[in-house]
Amino acid sequence: MNTAVISSLQPDDLARVATELTAISENLLASYGRLARHAERVESELVVANTELARRVAEVDALRLHLDTVRRALPCGVVVLRADGAMASANPRALVLLGCDESELLRDGNDLLAAATFEESMRDHVLADGSRRVLAVRRSPLPGPVEGGAVITIDDRTEERRLSAELASTSKMVALGTMAGGIAHEVRNPLNAVRGFASLLCRELDAASRAHRFARRIQQGVDEVEAIVASLLGFASPEKLVRETVATEALVAEAVALALQEQSTRAHLWSITTELDVTEVRIDRIKMRQALRNLVANAIQSQPNGGRVVVALRLVDEFLEMRVHDAGPGLAPQLAGRVGEPFLTTRAEGTGLGLALVHAIAAVHGGRFEILATPGPLGGVDARLRIPRKS
Repeated sequence: MNTAVISSLQPDDLARVATELTAISENLLASYGRLARHAERVESELVVANTELARRVAEVDALRLHLDTVRRALPCGVVVLRADGAMASANPRALVLLGCDESELLRDGNDLLAAATFEESMRDHVLADGSRRVLAVRRSPLPGPVEGGAVITIDDRTEERRLSAELASTSKMVALGTMAGGIAHEVRNPLNAVRGFASLLCRELDAASRAHRFARRIQQGVDEVEAIVASLLGFASPEKLVRETVATEALVAEAVALALQEQSTRAHLWSITTELDVTEVRIDRIKMRQALRNLVANAIQSQPNGGRVVVALRLVDEFLEMRVHDAGPGLAPQLAGRVGEPFLTTRAEGTGLGLALVHAIAAVHGGRFEILATPGPLGGVDARLRIPRKS
């Protein structure tokens, strides 16, 4: 309002304008007060809401930490998949069982996990170092807002399968021992008679005659049957141990000499070296000598035209470890875990009792015999017999 207009106003007009301005000011002040009170209420509600949100976030974080701790502590492997099938996370046990690190798994995935189904399946898994594991794998749908996600559980059944196979092998050997104890002595009686008559024929016949050769073959056949009967008797009473302190050098030398006896004039074709880090052990000398003899004989027979064999004895933790490895062709992986089974052999002339007897001798000493899955230092079979060290 300019000066001319103001000067033309009457006193009543000025009073009315002043009253209106006062009313407007009062309304503005009242509105401001209401806004201020509303702002205080909103701020108070926000404080409460933020406090509740912070509490819930803390609960979620605590739950997430708890679940992550549980997941990490689980004895089985756990792998979480996103809806697109990519790996989202994996606990440490899963990484150990699969033999990889988390970044590798999340980046490249895993064929074993990709093939997992909602039904539990047993899978043979080979690690980078050549060792084998038997894994039970199962996929389960992951509940939540992300449709298609899943969780895969991985359980190590390697030891379970080994124990099952060992139990089956033990059952076979118990049955074999029962049979052997019942018939071995009865078989030996006619064998001794056959050997005796064959010896008489050899003495009476001309050494150059065909009949003499036949008599000698009868003797050799009887000796082979006697060796089989002796092996059977080893299964019949494996629990009888006669422990004594034995010099390892003499033990190995005797076992090697017995293994080479069968080779007659060809013994020089094999180079047999020893690596003995133990001077004395407390064992059943006869049984352990027989076990080593069988292992060395197998190493020799795997190289029919000659080769190298190493016999090593050392202490590993609280165990005495005996290893025999050769430069032969090795053993098929599917047979490596079955070497303790009686009558299992890869040679036409073999009986399949040699390694089974080694297995029984290891067991009666409280130990274990196995053919390692990976080739030995010389490229062939790597046989290991471990027994607890006795004072």
